[in-house]
Amino acid sequence: MKQKLKELHGRKFVRDALVLQAATFVQGGSYLITSVLTKRYLGMEQMGRWNTAREIFMFAYFLVSMGVVNAAVSRYSEAVGRKDRQASVNALASMLKIGLVSSVLVITLGFLFGPAVAQHFYDDAEVGHWSALLCVAGLFEVVRGLTVVALQGTRQMREFAWFDISTNMLRLVLVFLALQSGWGVSGVVWAFLVHMAMAGAVALHYYRRARRGDPRLAPPPLREVFAAVPGSSVGQVFGLSYLLALNKSMNTLVPRFGMLLIPALATLQDAGKAFHANAAYSIAYVLSWGLGLAMGGVTQALLPALGLRIANTDTPFDQMGGLLKRVSLIAGSIMVGATLLSIPVMYVVIHAFYGAGAEDSFTYYLCLTSGNLFIGFTCVVEAFYIYSGKLRQAVPFNFLLAALMLAGIVLGGHWFGPIGVAAAAGLGRAVGLFHLVYMAAYFRRARLRRPVPPGPTAVS
Repeated sequence: MKQKLKELHGRKFVRDALVLQAATFVQGGSYLITSVLTKRYLGMEQMGRWNTAREIFMFAYFLVSMGVVNAAVSRYSEAVGRKDRQASVNALASMLKIGLVSSVLVITLGFLFGPAVAQHFYDDAEVGHWSALLCVAGLFEVVRGLTVVALQGTRQMREFAWFDISTNMLRLVLVFLALQSGWGVSGVVWAFLVHMAMAGAVALHYYRRARRGDPRLAPPPLREVFAAVPGSSVGQVFGLSYLLALNKSMNTLVPRFGMLLIPALATLQDAGKAFHANAAYSIAYVLSWGLGLAMGGVTQALLPALGLRIANTDTPFDQMGGLLKRVSLIAGSIMVGATLLSIPVMYVVIHAFYGAGAEDSFTYYLCLTSGNLFIGFTCVVEAFYIYSGKLRQAVPFNFLLAALMLAGIVLGGHWFGPIGVAAAAGLGRAVGLFHLVYMAAYFRRARLRRPVPPGPTAVS
């Protein structure tokens, strides 16, 4: 057994996944503590208003930027594997160009329409003002993205983990200071902005440190990247990023829609419980999402690992079905076990840490965490579609699945309230299993097309 564990740890993919898992656990823990502190200091009503403002920003930013970093990671890792310096510079410059344009667009839309949207749906224009301020954080996220691509794209996962941990701890400290100072939701909003600005500075520090590291993995100088931005070709990264955004929306965007829908439900608004119910739902979502991070390390490690392997070896992608199958089965089994074990733990967390007023969160958690039974098996889906070149084929399929999930959430909310939203968002994640069926058919067809090696020649 000791020898097997040694061999397992010796595989770089496994080491990368374990390092990233440690970082994601810290990230999940920091969000849990932030959520608990927010509830304790602000109360359920104000916590619900903060969560609504944050979700408006999250949706706006997702619609114009999600997928850019992951697309750049795949292109950058392939370029590094081929030792193509110009392609490496272009991958970073393209991401920077798209990110800056997207951020300016989000900020403009946020300040123009945020307050009006919040007033119309939630009868609370201040929530819209907060969401507009949060949109400014997108500018700093672009700087952070450069370091994420430079480190993940070359599988420097230990450095990336420390970078991620340091920024999460920074956010936790700033939010705590804002809450302790008694500045309310406005203080939390400004703490978030300051955190993103400081995270950008930390990102530049880690980028420069990577420049001083292994010359084979060192990213190009920032001045070279910035100089390439005006003339950089964004078509390849842009197209891939938006295909990723369309495909990721089913798993990332649609389940979060409940936090925009719940405070807009007329029955809850009439009872004066809209933001209170949203706070309870958001607590359950944070706990469910934190558990889902258990597979984050596998997903993040798999993308650059496949990119470098494809670039460095002659093994075609259609012969990697066995590898993806093993990763899917192992990750899925672990996630099922973790989900079942989490139920009594989260009961204690909600009642002991969040306290009075948050009791409904456990019921919502039971519904939402049902989706975690499936996400471990689907952790290979994104990497499959990127490297198989099948992202375009996946888009209409995902639109249909996302539409079914969204319809379930909306109808569940109107018929049964927040509990209906939680049940639809959780069980709706099972539709991702259809991608595994498509993957199995893809690799089966590839095996059938593969020429059969000639048998031994008979000797008379």
